[in-house]
Amino acid sequence: MKKNYGLITGFILIIIAIGWICFLVLNEPEDTVSEEIKEALNAQLNETKEKVENSVTKIAEQVTPEPTQVPTDEPTPTPEDATPVPTLPEAPEYTKFDYIIANINDKMNVREGAGQNKKVVGTLPADGYGKVIERGSDWFKIKSGDVTGYVSTQYILMDNDAIKKIRELGALKIKVTGNDVNVRREPNTTCEIRLQAKAGTLYDYYPEYSTQLFYAVMIDNEISYISTTYAEVSISLKTAYK
Repeated sequence: MKKNYGLITGFILIIIAIGWICFLVLNEPEDTVSEEIKEALNAQLNETKEKVENSVTKIAEQVTPEPTQVPTDEPTPTPEDATPVPTLPEAPEYTKFDYIIANINDKMNVREGAGQNKKVVGTLPADGYGKVIERGSDWFKIKSGDVTGYVSTQYILMDNDAIKKIRELGALKIKVTGNDVNVRREPNTTCEIRLQAKAGTLYDYYPEYSTQLFYAVMIDNEISYISTTYAEVSISLKTAYK
């Protein structure tokens, strides 16, 4: 771009110089300059002007204007627009959980007793769940739907692993069973009440922070607590069938 402006300036200086010479010559006394010289100088002057104008036009056509930035419809996100990340208290390394998940590709047997030779009383599908009734090193007694029996610990997820799996499936909830139930900031009845929940309301369940008397739930990216008297665990996964 700077090079083009230099050429234009050079042409302008040339035409000024030629014009000045022509002015001096054309204004000399009649007897010192012939008509032929005057006509030749005028012709030369006009030709030079035409060349300069053509050169300027070509240079102008080669100049590419700076691209203009077209505004988009979506505004630039601000820190206030960003999705808030929940602040969780420190969780214990181990959490005892009262439910198991079938960790198989298809289905598994639920037996009448703790042993491979015991009668099959039901079938638990993959990612199906059951409530723990009794624990053992090799067999858990569970209730799943209308089926009560034993499942091998080789084929189930329990405690922390079960919590993680059910949460990944988006199926771990607490369901409010009372009307206008107090939701509190701490697991006791003397702390501040955040809100009152209607019967049937579902919240994400966090057993890691729950106590015997209060379920821990997530509300607006904050852990809150609901009395176990007025709520229940709700897991939206398949159960065993006979």
